[in-house]
Amino acid sequence: MNIQDIQAFVAVAETGSVNRAAVRLNLTQPATTRRIQNFEAALGGDPLFDRSVKPAILTAYGNHVLEYCRRVLVAVAELEACATSATNPAGELRVGVAHGLAEMVLTSPLDAVRRSFSLIRMQVSSNWSVGLIEEVRGGAIDCAVGLLTDAHTVPTSLLRVSLGSELVVVVSSSRTSNRRDGSPWRLRDLSEEGWFLNPRGCGCRAALERAFDRHNLLIQVAAEVFGEDLQLSLLAHGGGLGLVPYRQFERSPYRTHLQALNVADFQVSATVTLIRNAVPGRFDPAIELLAKEMKAKLDHN
Repeated sequence: MNIQDIQAFVAVAETGSVNRAAVRLNLTQPATTRRIQNFEAALGGDPLFDRSVKPAILTAYGNHVLEYCRRVLVAVAELEACATSATNPAGELRVGVAHGLAEMVLTSPLDAVRRSFSLIRMQVSSNWSVGLIEEVRGGAIDCAVGLLTDAHTVPTSLLRVSLGSELVVVVSSSRTSNRRDGSPWRLRDLSEEGWFLNPRGCGCRAALERAFDRHNLLIQVAAEVFGEDLQLSLLAHGGGLGLVPYRQFERSPYRTHLQALNVADFQVSATVTLIRNAVPGRFDPAIELLAKEMKAKLDHN
């Protein structure tokens, strides 16, 4: 067996598709399929995928092998780190970004990495923070920038670097910041109004739902809308309530039509966090620069 075959197997297992794995590996679909077949043959011929279903899924044996393959690839990356110049790493740096943080990461911080490390190719993907943690743990990406709340758990095998706090606010187009008597709103006051929220998987939505549960209230979800910018547009034009990072709220073109509410019994403590493997790797200098640039941008804002 060889490393390329192992990489192909891991790529298919993680993406769930030979086509998507081929794109990740920059190969053709037939070449990716051949590598999977070669790997299965090298292991004795037992199938790693159940091909009787579409799309194919890992067999129990395939799941067992996958964990060992991930360890092999981590070990290879460590070996490459020893052989590569610590000041000028080369290769594909895979970065994951939480939904809602793309603007912060995809502008000046990534530009700084590209300028400083000319031999690095960047591959950027997006996911919920929970998914990003799992992708870093499994080796699908090299690092991630997530928006973490108290509900998120990061395995001890990963490092978390806090870059700055992020205020998450309840937004309305029809209500003032406080009640008429100057007192703050409470969730009970908002329980009859419809909410425009991210689909399940969003940590901030989960925190809001838990707060409603603690007060024995039923949350009225008007619509699940992917992306805070679209949510703010819908709120500005049709009313309702939303839950968005304050940074996006302040920069929204709909800012003049919306108001952040002061809610006494609901606060979300969220931190913009860089997540990476605890084991040293060849991309460490680039990842450290990315973290430094993002922290500086957060501090400036």
